[in-house]
Amino acid sequence: MLASLEIISPNTFEVPISWQDHLAMARQMIISRGGPKSIHRKDKVGYFLSTWFAYLDVLGSLSGSKVDKPLDSSYWAVDDDGHDPTERLQEEFQIDCLLGFTSHCIGILARIAELAKECEPSRLDPASGTVRRDWRPPPDVVTRAQGIRKELQQSRDCVYKACDHRPRDGDAGESAWDSLEIYATNEAFHWAGLIHLYRRCLNLPSNSPEVQTCVREIVGALYKVRRGSTAEACLLFPMFAAGCEMENERDRERLRGRLREVEGCGMMQVRRARRVLESVWGTGKAWEGLVGDDFFG
Repeated sequence: MLASLEIISPNTFEVPISWQDHLAMARQMIISRGGPKSIHRKDKVGYFLSTWFAYLDVLGSLSGSKVDKPLDSSYWAVDDDGHDPTERLQEEFQIDCLLGFTSHCIGILARIAELAKECEPSRLDPASGTVRRDWRPPPDVVTRAQGIRKELQQSRDCVYKACDHRPRDGDAGESAWDSLEIYATNEAFHWAGLIHLYRRCLNLPSNSPEVQTCVREIVGALYKVRRGSTAEACLLFPMFAAGCEMENERDRERLRGRLREVEGCGMMQVRRARRVLESVWGTGKAWEGLVGDDFFG
C-alpha cells in the first residue's frame, strides 16, 4: 500500500522514503514466507497481496534501467494442489481484475524484465544512458526472446474468461462495455510486453514493422476503452510503451489527450510519463536515457 501511494502521490507523509524502499520491504516479507511459489490461489488474502506485489515488482522493473529485476519470473506456476489440471489452466488464463490481464501474462512480463536487465549493460552506454544502435543480442538471448514471443502470442490468444468479480446483474449495456474494456486491456498489456521484448532484448529499430504493428494494436485497443473509465486509468504501461515508438503525429496527439485525462485522477506518475514522452518526441532520444526511478504502470 505504501509503495503504491508513493508512486501515485509522492511524499504524502513528507517522509523521504521511495516506492522502491517500500517495495523492498514487501519483497522481504514475501521471501520470509517462502517466496511467490508458496502462495496458493486457495489462500484468498495471500493471493490477493501477492498479485498486488507482483504488479508493482514486475512493472516497476520494466519501467526503467535503475530499478532491479523482479523477484522471480515463476510467479504464477500452476499449483500442484490436487485441483483438476483443466481448472488450474482456466484460472491461469482468466483475466485478473486487479492486474488487468491474465495471471499467466505476469510471469511472461517478469521473464522479459529479467532478459532486458541482462541485456542492459551491453546495450546501453553507461555514461549517457543512450542505446548502442549497433548492439546485437547474442544467440542465446535471441533464442530465449523468440521463445517468450511465442508464449506471449499463445497467452494473448488463449484467454478463458474475464474476472469473476464483475456483477452478474445490472445494465446489460454497461456489462458489455466492461467486458470489451477488460479484454482490450489484456491485449494491450501483451502487445506492450512484445514492444519491450523487441526493443530492449532484440534491439529492433523503432520503425521496424514488428514494433509498429504492436503500436497499432495498442492504439486499436485504446479505442475500445471509454475515456474516464477505470480501465483507462490502468493503461499507463501500454500507453507509455506504444507512445515511445509512435511515429504518427495524430496518434501522439490523441495519446497526449488520453494521458491528460488520466492525470486528472491525481496520479503523479502519469504526469511524469507524459513529460518523458514529450521529451522522446521532441529530442528523438530513447526513453531509457530519460528516466530514473520512475514507475509507468
